[in-house]
Amino acid sequence: MRSLSGMVVIITGASAGIGESLAKHLDAAGARLTLAARRKDLLDALPVSADHLRMSVDVADSAACAELVAATVARYGRVDTVVANAGYGFFSPVADCTDDQWNAIWRTNVMGTVALVRAALPHLRRNEIADRWRGQVMAVSSGLARRAMPDMAAYSATKAAQLSFCESLRVELRDERIAVTSVHPVTTRSRFFAVADQVSGQVWKRAPGLREPVQEVDAVAAAMVTAIRKPRPECWPYPLARWMTGLGSLWPSLGDRIMHRHRRRPQAQHPPAGD
Repeated sequence: MRSLSGMVVIITGASAGIGESLAKHLDAAGARLTLAARRKDLLDALPVSADHLRMSVDVADSAACAELVAATVARYGRVDTVVANAGYGFFSPVADCTDDQWNAIWRTNVMGTVALVRAALPHLRRNEIADRWRGQVMAVSSGLARRAMPDMAAYSATKAAQLSFCESLRVELRDERIAVTSVHPVTTRSRFFAVADQVSGQVWKRAPGLREPVQEVDAVAAAMVTAIRKPRPECWPYPLARWMTGLGSLWPSLGDRIMHRHRRRPQAQHPPAGD
């Protein structure tokens, strides 16, 4: 088990949702954190120790990712764990999705992960082995990495790309004792869908009467903390989702029918004020 006390952890997308909850968990365990998000005011309002480094960073900018890692090393002397959590989604049928939408989400969700990890790797490699590991890379992907959702092809594709990136990197770094973990949440109680509606310009709702698994962000963060203490290849905070998506891979037509029944539909032209 890796000790969290004194561990230096970078978390992107730390101002809300899973990133905020993870920051609280690690702060309580005595980790030393670098918290990054685009909005510094939200980072400053997080109820965690004032000693943590907080930085306004857009991960779509690779130079900003490099500066984030450099500032962490300058502050703490090293990096132990990197959590690539920043990302977003939106709704759009493939035929209606513009080049700008595809490029923007790819730059944030995929290239933001790649840039952060590439900047951190030289520092992770310099660490001495402690508790069997030199360090860890953790990327927050999604259950949709294994089974895409209709009208979210762009988002699902970025999550699948993060998974492939982690699978390759995990084997490349195996002999160096740097762990690589992909995280695959299901729907969480957060602002994800409100933001997705904003970006989409419409409110998308699932069919009435249908239910889908929903988790609290604290449950996801707690599972991630466990996977940081004891690294594993994949972290599925809702374990049944792993088997459900696996069944969909073995039986694609069944997966298609289930996804069709759960397909969200646009309900209004503009999200309500305040969302």
